[in-house]
Amino acid sequence: MPIILLILIALLIWLFIEYRRSQKNLYAAQQIVQKIEDADKYAAEKRNEANRYDAEMRFEANKYDTAKRSDADKYAEEKRAKADAYYHDVKENTKSLESKRGALQEELQNLELDIFIGMVRIDDYENLKSDEIKNQLTLLRGKQDELIKNGSALKTTSNISTQKRIADNQKKQVLRCFNAECSNIIGSVTVKNVDASRAKIQRAFDTVNKLFTVDGVQISSDYLASKFEELSLVYAYMLKENEEREQRKAIREQMVEEEKVRREIERAKQKIEKEESQFTNEVNKLMGYLQKSKDDVERQLYIDKINDLQEKIKALEADKENVLQREQNTRAGFVYIISNIGAFGEHIYKIGMTRRLEPMDRIAELSSASVPFPFDVHALIFSDDAPGLETILHQHFSNERVNKVNPRKEFFCVDLAEIKKVVLENHNATVKFVDIPDATEYRETLKLNENA
Repeated sequence: MPIILLILIALLIWLFIEYRRSQKNLYAAQQIVQKIEDADKYAAEKRNEANRYDAEMRFEANKYDTAKRSDADKYAEEKRAKADAYYHDVKENTKSLESKRGALQEELQNLELDIFIGMVRIDDYENLKSDEIKNQLTLLRGKQDELIKNGSALKTTSNISTQKRIADNQKKQVLRCFNAECSNIIGSVTVKNVDASRAKIQRAFDTVNKLFTVDGVQISSDYLASKFEELSLVYAYMLKENEEREQRKAIREQMVEEEKVRREIERAKQKIEKEESQFTNEVNKLMGYLQKSKDDVERQLYIDKINDLQEKIKALEADKENVLQREQNTRAGFVYIISNIGAFGEHIYKIGMTRRLEPMDRIAELSSASVPFPFDVHALIFSDDAPGLETILHQHFSNERVNKVNPRKEFFCVDLAEIKKVVLENHNATVKFVDIPDATEYRETLKLNENA
């Protein structure tokens, strides 16, 4: 009985221990389960939170993407519109440039045509005389007749026999029309219309050929070239004739000037000889009086008068020597620098030369009725080689000539200081320059105009 009780007690104790252990294990298991549940719950919450955050992020991303896509589409649309507008502008500009290009090409062609037909060249005839140019003109017209005779003046553009006969019948008419037009044009050529005349010949050539195109006959380019050459020869002859006329005029003026110089020198010699003869006779008379005089005071008066007359005779001899030297040295003379601000304005100077004994006489002639005011003298330069000094000045200031065509017009647009410099470099003697001209009549006229 006690053993069974002990066994039962031991069994109960063991059962109780096992129960406590199982309770512990159950509690531990429950704790583990609770932790697992808590972990699952936490994981679920985090998962939900992550899903919610992901959803929010997706929403924001979609919203941002939509906005950016809209901005991109808008930007692309704006750029596309600008590109279309730019393309349209470029297209319009291209059309405009193409139009301008066509107009410029047409203008270029016209300019090339003007250059071809508008330039009358006479370089080949510059060294010929007028009669030599006239001979060449005669030879050219003979060449034109030869072109007509051998058929080179015209060309037939049709091979059909009927039209060829018509062309043969129209040849004289074509030449008659063209030659008549060219004769009128060349016959009325002047310096002003020479280039326009060349263009008129070209237009006559084009018009006549256009009119007779249907008849199959045309004027040849060789015959047109001969007409251009004829115009050039006529123009060259006209210019050369004017040039030779100016040269003849210059020679006549030079001869007149030389004659004036000769007469002036002759008058100066006669005047000196006359005065010398008078003074010599007076000396001889006084010498006679001196020999007869016995009064010392009277004798001294005669001696003083004789000495005075002898001094005058010596001065006359010096003047006579100077005149004789001027007569023998045909290059001696005065280079004058003069201006006329009332007629030509400031900084315009005439640089000329005269062999006159009194150079102011020549300047007075230049101040005649051909100009409204008299010339003012800035310098009178005597030189043993006046033409040489004048040539040096003219050559040095050739680019400053007022008239670059006619070298006889000796006016130059230059500063007086430059003229001084060149004169001093090429002339040893002292030269006095007047910087500011009096221009009395001109300045008085200005005052009257101001007070009017």
